[in-house]
Amino acid sequence: MNSSYHFSEDVFEHLHRIIGANVKRIRTEKGLSQLELSYAMGNKSVSLISAAELANDNKRFNINHLYKISKVLDVPICEFFKDVDELKKKKK
Repeated sequence: MNSSYHFSEDVFEHLHRIIGANVKRIRTEKGLSQLELSYAMGNKSVSLISAAELANDNKRFNINHLYKISKVLDVPICEFFKDVDELKKKKK
């Protein structure tokens, strides 16, 4: 195992965009608005949800957020890590 592996910031940015896009896709499939999801998670506004779904303003979902979202949307947490491009290919 290589203990000095280097991770590019681009890799993490891409990962956060995938997660945000998957949260948005699943949320809309389940018919929840950003506000409804936010309230169900115990938040008082949609600011986190709206920014993190787009990976804007350095806002990102953390593991606690993803756990709560998975419970509210009734999906396994791994669903948020599926590559959006791969999902589009399977639908065609």
